[in-house]
Amino acid sequence: MGLTNFPNGITSFGVPVFGAGNTIPSTTGSYFFVDSNTGSAANDGLGPSSALNTVDNAINKCTANKSDVIVVMPGHAETVTATSIALDIAGVQVVGLGTGLKRPVFTYGAAAATITVSAANCAWRNCHFIANFADVASAFTLGAAKDFTLDSCTFVDNASNLNFKSIVVTGTTDNATDGLNVLSNYWWGLATSPDAFISILGDTDRAKIADNVVNMAATNNVGHFLTITADTLRGAQILRNFLQVVGATTATVGIFLTGSSTDNTGIVAYNLVSSLDTTTELLTTAGTGLTFFENYYTGTADASGKTWPAVDAA
Repeated sequence: MGLTNFPNGITSFGVPVFGAGNTIPSTTGSYFFVDSNTGSAANDGLGPSSALNTVDNAINKCTANKSDVIVVMPGHAETVTATSIALDIAGVQVVGLGTGLKRPVFTYGAAAATITVSAANCAWRNCHFIANFADVASAFTLGAAKDFTLDSCTFVDNASNLNFKSIVVTGTTDNATDGLNVLSNYWWGLATSPDAFISILGDTDRAKIADNVVNMAATNNVGHFLTITADTLRGAQILRNFLQVVGATTATVGIFLTGSSTDNTGIVAYNLVSSLDTTTELLTTAGTGLTFFENYYTGTADASGKTWPAVDAA
């Protein structure tokens, strides 16, 4: 993309401007536009008037590690299948324009439908995702996807039997998803037996999971927000998340966080959790190795949460 010179000494790399704000990031790479209403696979995608019709068609035009940006236009609608969207070019950002339900909408119509990420330094921001099939396994499935960011997106179930099982699921290869960032997302889950919002299935360093809100009708006995199985988080930041879940009345695993490794490192702070469990009240699995500060839990409606796990003795 060439330089554009403006009066008073301002030079631009041709960043497209749509009103105020910083929705579209600056880049020295290329911008590709996607619009299901006006786009075509035959277009070059270099402007709104020559938009492509799908995100994957735009990904295929990107160049690895050039910081290309895919701008998805307001009102865009796309159906996700098991193979329709593969974020497999390193350094690509997908950014949705619009607010509310004018943001780009992606609908999942099969249990195996998912967006796969298999390249490093990618991001997906400001889009809306709908589960329209029973037990959609994962909205995003991560392979070799170091430093992937999922930011400011919303996920909803169409019904209790048209639902996501999880939103982010990693692969089992250790350190393939180091630097995972899941930030400021919302999941409204209507199913009674989903899995965790995030399932980390391989050792992961530098994960930051912050400012997410998860509201679930689930009554099953699982870790509803974050499951790390027997794998290890190192240098994790799990901050300011909110989990409201019906939950099992007597949970045997951590309601917010569960895992069997004792070698985790990092900080779990300022998270708020509620469920119906007033007996065991397990915010997290014991013996994780993580450090906790000012997390609050309640199992009682209309009552303010209490600090959990228990405050360290003086």
